[in-house]
Parts: sequence; C-alpha cells; structure tokens
Amino acid sequence: MDRLNMLKSITALGLSGILLFVSITVFETHATDLSELSRLLFATESELSADYEAIFSKDGIVDIHVEVGEEDWASILAAPMEEEYKTAKITVDGITLENIGFRTKGNSSLKSVARSDSERYSFKININKYVKTQTLLGLDEFVVNNNFSDPSYLREYLSYEALRELGADVPLTNFANVYINGELYGFYLMVESIEDSFLVRSFGDDGGSLYKADQGSDLKYVEGSDYNTLELKSGKDKSKTDLKNFIKILNEMPEGEKGDIESVLEVDSVLRYFAVNTVLGNYDSYHGNKSHNYYLYGQDGKFTILPWDYNMSIAGFGGGDLTTIPIDEPVMREDIKNFPLINNLLAVEEYKEKYHKYLEELLDYLEDFEDRVTKLGDKIRAYVEADPTKFYTMEQFEASITYSETNENITMPPQNMRTELEGEMQRQIPPGNRPEMLQEFMDGNMPERLQGDQKGDGPEISQEFMNGDGPEGDRKRERPEMPQGDINGDRPERPQGDMRGGGMMGTSTSIVNFIRARVENVKKQLAGELSTIGNTSITKPKD
Repeated sequence: MDRLNMLKSITALGLSGILLFVSITVFETHATDLSELSRLLFATESELSADYEAIFSKDGIVDIHVEVGEEDWASILAAPMEEEYKTAKITVDGITLENIGFRTKGNSSLKSVARSDSERYSFKININKYVKTQTLLGLDEFVVNNNFSDPSYLREYLSYEALRELGADVPLTNFANVYINGELYGFYLMVESIEDSFLVRSFGDDGGSLYKADQGSDLKYVEGSDYNTLELKSGKDKSKTDLKNFIKILNEMPEGEKGDIESVLEVDSVLRYFAVNTVLGNYDSYHGNKSHNYYLYGQDGKFTILPWDYNMSIAGFGGGDLTTIPIDEPVMREDIKNFPLINNLLAVEEYKEKYHKYLEELLDYLEDFEDRVTKLGDKIRAYVEADPTKFYTMEQFEASITYSETNENITMPPQNMRTELEGEMQRQIPPGNRPEMLQEFMDGNMPERLQGDQKGDGPEISQEFMNGDGPEGDRKRERPEMPQGDINGDRPERPQGDMRGGGMMGTSTSIVNFIRARVENVKKQLAGELSTIGNTSITKPKD
C-alpha cells in the first residue's frame, strides 16, 4: 500500500472512531451498552418489533415513570376532556425517552372520571409525537388503561388473551405501576396501541388503510355516505374507496351465500371476533347498541377486523342476563338485521360452522379459567392493594375474582338511586331506549346525554348520590369538598369508597361466576339442548 492510500485509510479509521464515540455519547442516556446502539442502528422494523415484545412478557408487571412539567400536569388535570398532548419524559422497563407526547384518553370512561372527584385517567403515550424517528425498541405508541368499571383488573387482560389463543391479531398487554413525577399514581394495564408498529408486527407492513370505528359503525350500506364514524387513521385512500367497496359488498351478500365477501374481508378474523365477544359477553363492541370499539385494516382492499377496548367484557356490560344470549344471534336486545357483519356472515352455513369451531376452541381454553384467575389474582393482589387511586375496594376486588355459590357479590345501586334514575331517564330518553340506557347508567357505562360534559351540560347529580351514599330522596346535596393536594400528586390519604378512590358505580359480578354460567350455556347451545326466544336461550322440552 502506498503512503497516500495508507494516510487515507488512517484518516477514515480516525473519522469512524470519532463518529462512533459521538454516537455512543449521544445514545448513553437512552441505552445501557454498545450492543443496544448497534442493534437500534442496524435492525429492521420486524426485528425492532420483536424487541419491544419483550416488554410485554406474559403476566409481566413493569414500572412506567412519567415526568411532565408542573404547569403541563396542572393543565391536564384542569381540562382532561381536551385530550391535549404535553411533552414529557418516560422511563419504561429501565429505558428512558425524552420529548414524548402524553395526554388523557377515553370516551365514556373519560367523561365519567372527569365528572367525578377522581383523577385516575387513562393515558396515551405517543413516543414519536415530536421526534418522528423515536421508538421504544420499535414501539411507537401505547396506552395505560385505568381499569374503569373493572374491580377485577383482569377483564381486558383476559379478553385479549382469549383472542390471542384463537389466533387473532390483537395488541400486546401487561400490567404496570404508573408513576407521575416520582409518585405512584396507580396500577394500570399497559396496552400496545393499534398504530404503525402494531401493523408491522402483525401484518409485516403499515402501508394499508387503518380505520377506527367510533359509535354508530354498524357497517350498513348508505348510498353516498362517507361513513364518518369510521375514521381513517393511516393510509392514502382519503376518499375511503376501499372501505365503501367493502361495505357495499358486505350488504349485497345474497342471503345464505358468500357472494364476493372473501375478496374484501378476512372472514376468519371476524369469526374469531364474534366467538370471543359472544362467550365473554362483550357488548361494548360491534355487537352492542353502540357498534364501536374495533378497527379495520385493509391491504389491497381486503380488510381484517382488529378488536379493541375490553374493560367492559366478562360481565362488565350490564343489561340483563348475558349468560343466556343465543350464540347464533349474539346481540343484546337488538335486531340482528341491524348488524350486517354478523347477520350476513352467520347466514352462510360454512361460516357458521367455522364460528362454532372457534366457540369450541374458546371453551377448551376456558376450562382452566378459574385457575388462571386465581393465579393472576395472587400475582397482582399486592399491587392492587397498594394502588392509591383505585376505583374499588379490596372487598370488591376479591368478590370479582372469586366464585360465589350464592352469587351475592353483585353491587347494584340502592333502590332510591334506581327510582331517581328512572325518573330522570323518563324525562330525557326516548321511550324505546329507556331500559337499555338505564342499565348502562347503573352499570357504570353512563350515557353521554346524562353525564354531560365539563361545562355543566346535563342534569347535576351529587357525587354522594352517584355512589349511592346519600339518604333516600337526597338528590340535591352538595358534593363534599375534597382536598386536591398539590399538582405533583401528593394527594392526602382518602378512604376507599369515595369517587377519588373506591366505589365507582359498576358491576362487581364475579368474572368466575359469569364464565361458569356462560360456558355451561354455550355448551348446551352447541349440543342443541337449547332453543331461543327473542334474545334468550331456553331449555328445549324433553320428548
């Protein structure tokens, strides 16, 4: 090698060394060693998604530390319904990232908490909100859910587990202690968001059309509609051509025949979704009167349904005996013809048989449900007990995860609340909807028209009344003054049972009781031992 080339080589090596040193220096606040740097620099998207899966280890519990400016935190608490992003720093499982987006999230649960004395909100954490290339080992966004209306802390976790057992594409989950500005804020559920990193992990690419279904997304065909309840979250098809084509073909299926549905729908994804919602009684979904809480992901015009939001699953959604709903008409007090995705697919005998096979697979999984609940209950009990903002008492937690022979572990509002609410509903709800909306209110899934918003719309109901603590007829009592503490989360200790801690309205029906009864009912329906009247399965008379 001549002298010039030797000098060039030495210079190149020197520059490489300098660049490597600078890279390590910049990176050391975000990773602990050189192998982490090398992996992040050269890993593919698929490899990175495999890395963040490690954070969601089975039955894992992670610590999530959020550091947000005092003024920003005060702003979040003052106006939670704004869902405004603030800049924050997070540390998850020992990995620290700065300049992430942090905000409240939710729909009816967010409204309900905002109207209460609680500050236990669910939060969305957008890792690449401000730094577009930033991820957490490949993960771009996740949420921490507050387990609203779930004294067991397990409904959503076990529902996603059941879906996963059937092979559905669903978010990763684990449990998390959430700390805000150094103080333990609550024991939450960490859930992978349905965003780009989820799509890459599940489908290998994120270039398709992702739609989020808000309330009213029943998929009925409406000529000229833009289907505004189905929001395009990502993708280039701004005119929703692919979505409109799918809905049209779905609604044009000849009765009892496939038509062209397989060209626009991954049918098995829907049959799995039906099976889990039906057995677990998840009617805060497409199956219910709100027809929401799901996503559609389309690749080359062919859609897969993606389940979302299961805190009201497994006895969490009130309105009658969900253990007896017919498996082939799995809707709650609704006409199945208003749900073309269910009605048209289950009218095809081949699809109904596949759906029944998924039901059987799910029943096999649920054979060990009680042991699974016991194991998870033992795992999280200490964390629930230490949770400073929990909605429910430890007695309600234990009742919700334990089988009761007498089934006495059901929390319902006292009679004076029922009477007052019925009067309120008669004044505000159209006659055809009263029973359903009343039950939703009583079970914690409060209708928007009664809850109102932060500006005071809707009837004022005292907080004691909402918790059932006021004397009969006492509907005008003022809400007791609750000390707020400082904005860093140093809230004074408060008794369980107030709205800042325990006692949120909702069903405390044992999830074990519900699954036992539902599994037995579904087995009998599959064996042909039950027939149906309306939306209820009944025992066939013996010959």
